[in-house]
Amino acid sequence: MSSFFKNELKGVKAFAFDVDGVFTNGTIYLHPSGEMLRTANMRDGYAVQLALKMNFPLAIISGGNRRA
Repeated sequence: MSSFFKNELKGVKAFAFDVDGVFTNGTIYLHPSGEMLRTANMRDGYAVQLALKMNFPLAIISGGNRRA
C-alpha cells in the first residue's frame, strides 16, 4: 500500500455500507418457511466491530423491510 493512500485514509471520519453491496456475495438461500436468508463474511463483522471500538460512526443500510 502506498504511503499516499495511507495518508488519505487518515481523513476517514465515518463509514456507511449497503448490506447487499458490501457484506454479502449476492447469494440468497430460501428457508423451508419461505424466508430469505443471506450470508455474510465474518471478516466484515470483524472490521465493523474494530471500527466501533475505534469510535468511528457507522451506518449500515439495507433495502430490506425486515428487522434483524
